[in-house]
Amino acid sequence: MRHSRPFEHRSRSWSAAPAASVFVRLDRSSSVPLYRQIYQQLREAILSGALPEGARLPTERALARELGVNRTTVMNAYNELASEGLIEGHVGRGTLVRRSLLALEDEECEPAMPSWLLGLAAGESEVLGPDARVLSELMALAEYGGMISFASAMPEPALLPAELFREICQDSLLSARQEALGYCPVEGLQSLRQQVALRMRRRGVPVDAGHILILSGSTQGIGLVGRFLLRPGDEVVVEVPTYIGAIQAFRALGARVIGIPLDSEGLRLDLLESVLGRHRPRLIYTLPTFQNPTGVVMSPERRRRLLLLCRRYQVPVLEDDAYGELYFDTPPPPPLKALDSNEQVIYLSTFSKMLAPGLRVAWLAGPVPMIERLSLHKQVFDLNTNAFGQWLVAEVLRRGWLDGHLRRLSAAYRRKRDLMLQAIEHYWPREIRVTPPGGGFHLWCRLPAGLRARTLLREAAAEGVALLNGEPFHVDGGGQQYVRLSYAYPQEAQIEEGIRRLGIVLKRLLLQRSQEQMRSSPPEHIPMV
Repeated sequence: MRHSRPFEHRSRSWSAAPAASVFVRLDRSSSVPLYRQIYQQLREAILSGALPEGARLPTERALARELGVNRTTVMNAYNELASEGLIEGHVGRGTLVRRSLLALEDEECEPAMPSWLLGLAAGESEVLGPDARVLSELMALAEYGGMISFASAMPEPALLPAELFREICQDSLLSARQEALGYCPVEGLQSLRQQVALRMRRRGVPVDAGHILILSGSTQGIGLVGRFLLRPGDEVVVEVPTYIGAIQAFRALGARVIGIPLDSEGLRLDLLESVLGRHRPRLIYTLPTFQNPTGVVMSPERRRRLLLLCRRYQVPVLEDDAYGELYFDTPPPPPLKALDSNEQVIYLSTFSKMLAPGLRVAWLAGPVPMIERLSLHKQVFDLNTNAFGQWLVAEVLRRGWLDGHLRRLSAAYRRKRDLMLQAIEHYWPREIRVTPPGGGFHLWCRLPAGLRARTLLREAAAEGVALLNGEPFHVDGGGQQYVRLSYAYPQEAQIEEGIRRLGIVLKRLLLQRSQEQMRSSPPEHIPMV
């Protein structure tokens, strides 16, 4: 097992200056992100002269391996140092310290960063929590080769419908220049709003175009609804665990986030009713269908009871339905919005999982007065959602191509899910608990008692495998024994290999735990003869 310690200098090709490694000590219990700790300690060594000009730093990969962190973590630390002019990359020579450029020998010189920028990043963990950068680091993983990523919640590149988009552009782009390439209304292209409303009516939700607001991604919808309904100090109820982006969005607005546990049928309504009676929250956020990260589907009866509670306590519900149409065998229950007869439900979904995340096209469905007000809020921050992406999606819907594409996706993801489950059965210790999902992108795994997910992440990264630990999905400090694996992004051949590597790590960690327990247990008393 790796421990927090300074890493050793192993490269003879460095300059004669002290190795940068001796200045880095990581405190994994700290709320300061790991990349920030690396940046701060190397910065201090450079500014003090302990790392002089021309000293060569280790490569990102080498430093990540020695510290037991993700390569993206080191990359972010190096980027911070480079942005201040403290280091510089040279082809064939590596990354070198540039301290002299700052004229730091002069005690009266100006600071390397404008004074109004100093300390801005320090408040991230206070507002958003210690895992504030987990989403941005997640996105960055996709750019690095050699890493098998079970962390990215995005489609495999081969499943992105580039052929459909090419055909649409070849057929219609020249005749649709203004609609596809010009400005569009804040509410979204009328053609897309009409197609989205038509699709929702087919799923049992009685809406028309006036109920639809097009968004630049579903996280924007969470933020808009939060700004509309919440004031600093207001309370929001979320599931535990839940989507990381929602936790961060609500905390950034100054809301107090209250977590309610899930069971196999979804949100625990017995606990929710107790909270509603005592706290009177302003909003309930739920992912009732193939919940992220657990894959749980809220039962029909619990959906009806949830709406009854919301009506009784006059609390609106934000239903996030990113995965509802990506089911493998049995269709899930209708959306909460389909059961909503009192306009208690604000419905949110996205084409990022169904088509392509790069389109940045999602939508909200809600009462017309709310959509009108949210449009005013939206134009302050985002005057136009990507018109080209909207036009492409509208054409896919108009031509009736989405259902066939979803069938291909569901078949591919079902195959990947089964492959991952079979590999887990073959390579992993029996102590790990996994619940097979009926749709969506993720497996939620419980580790044995005494084995922490952060330890597994660190060891897995050294083996070239990325996954997510459970703590960022929790608002109550839990999740230490859970990890999320996403089967959507990696290729099929990578799934078995990645699970095999994780199996080796898990067996090693369990063996270490067993040996530690044996050493710590008192010896048996042997009676004298």
